[in-house]
This record gives sequence, structure tokens and C-alpha cells, in this order.
Amino acid sequence: MIKTIDLKYFLEVSVTTFISFGVLYVIWIFFIISSETALGFNGSVVYIPHAARVICICYFGIAAIPSLFFSHIFCSIFIGDLYGIVVLDSRDLIGTSLISTLCVPIALYALAGLGFKLRTLPFYKFTRDSIYLNLRNHKHIIMIAIISSAVHSSLLYVYNFIFEISNNPDMYV
Repeated sequence: MIKTIDLKYFLEVSVTTFISFGVLYVIWIFFIISSETALGFNGSVVYIPHAARVICICYFGIAAIPSLFFSHIFCSIFIGDLYGIVVLDSRDLIGTSLISTLCVPIALYALAGLGFKLRTLPFYKFTRDSIYLNLRNHKHIIMIAIISSAVHSSLLYVYNFIFEISNNPDMYV
């Protein structure tokens, strides 16, 4: 009985995560990319689907990670190709999707290393001096979003530089 409940929860989280990331990806392409490319930007200053990553992982925990990974690949291939966004080869697409998906857990582990306590963080031992970080509090979610976006941009810039996809410093910003 417990296995059925866990599978049902995992499927609900997966569907919710996949749909929310996809909807925010379409909104990002339709509103942000079209206006930024009209103004002559080379990239995107506002990446709205990152909100789906942060909120889904904060609310649902690690159960959202597989769905975020597959939705990032799906949206990049099918939706991004429809709107003319450059599609990477399969190795780079998987690498950037993995980095993009894991940027929020990396930020959470970094916060845990700084002394914040998270109940939903697996594989981490806490001390009594740890500060409780509420993943339902909007101030804490904003802090996690900012730190994870810095991790995301840093890791993607390093990945793009190492694999010679792009070495444009504007991409980091």
C-alpha cells in the first residue's frame, strides 16, 4: 500500500513539474525572447523556467528532479526548435540539462554547508546549531532562486567554455 502511494505521489509531482516547466518555457519564449531579440539582445536576461525548477524542488523535493531533466530536454528539442532557438547536439543538450536541473540542489547543499537546516535534503547530516530554512517561505525561496541562478550561470558558462560552445562573457551575465 505504501509503495502505491509513493508511486502516485511521484507521478503527480512529475506531471505537475513537467507541465509547469513547459508552460513557463513557452511564456519565456513568447514574451521574453521575442521582445529581447527585437531589441538586439544576444541572450536572455530573464529566464522564467528557472522559477519552475526552484519552486518544484522546494515544494516537492528530489522527486521533481527527473521530470525537470526530461522537461528541459523536451522543451529544448520540440518547443525551442519551433521558435528557432539553437538546439545543441545530444551530448551538450544532456550536459546543459543536467547542469540546469541540478543547480537548485547544489544551491541547497551550499546553503546547508553554510549552516542552514533543510528537512527535505537527503544525504546530509545536520548539527544542533543549524538554522532551519523554510522552503515554503517566499523570502527563503527568493534567496534559493538567486543563489541557484548564480550557480546555474556559473556552471553553464564553465561548461560552454570547456566544450567550446561559446566563450562570450555576456552569456555569463
